[in-house]
Amino acid sequence: MIFPDRPLVLGHRGSPARAPENTLLAFRLAREEGADGVELDVQPASDGAPVVIHDATLDRTTDGRGAVAALSWAEVAAARSRGEPVPRLEQAARWAAESGAWLNVEIKSPGAEAAAIAAVEAAGVLDRTFFSSFLPDVVARVGEIAPHASRFLLAERWDDGARATARRLGVRGVCLHHGAATPAALAELQGTGLDVVAWTVDDPGRLRELLRAGVRAVITNHPARGVEALREVTRGI
Repeated sequence: MIFPDRPLVLGHRGSPARAPENTLLAFRLAREEGADGVELDVQPASDGAPVVIHDATLDRTTDGRGAVAALSWAEVAAARSRGEPVPRLEQAARWAAESGAWLNVEIKSPGAEAAAIAAVEAAGVLDRTFFSSFLPDVVARVGEIAPHASRFLLAERWDDGARATARRLGVRGVCLHHGAATPAALAELQGTGLDVVAWTVDDPGRLRELLRAGVRAVITNHPARGVEALREVTRGI
């Protein structure tokens, strides 16, 4: 993966203010708002299917019930999120291939790594995809399966623990909570050659601040705001 010569704007689970999160409709709307792509979440079903859903259960976001890891793909596929189907990552990756979108695939639980990589590679969008996780073992496993894949460590803060983990894993960069993306942290990360992706940023002023500071991408619940902030930064406003 090679980042473009400007920051990316990624919709957080699509455009969740306008459509159910982590659905193909939310992804399409994010692109319509001008986003370069989306951040999405993956959990493994009991048969290994890479399910695009944030929570470990269906309960909050769908009309279904139960742990995703205890359900087959057929059982998950019967659920609806305010009328929208729950996608597999293969479907999201094909959408990215057709639309030219970038993907940040956050793997939420162990066991989804191989299927997630296979889905992205089959769709031919590995060069526009980076994988991330809060779980160091998941990040490591992605690297074992696909050393050529771009891997990011997700972190709430930039501290000694995160530094040591990022160094040990040999990641491409860090997906850092925007509150921890201080000038000092950004200078340190960029000085060591690590790319920074800031999440989840909805305030227009903060979006502009981070884009000016040189982050490689911002993740936002309101893609149109991110696009406008990037436009203003580009124009020098």
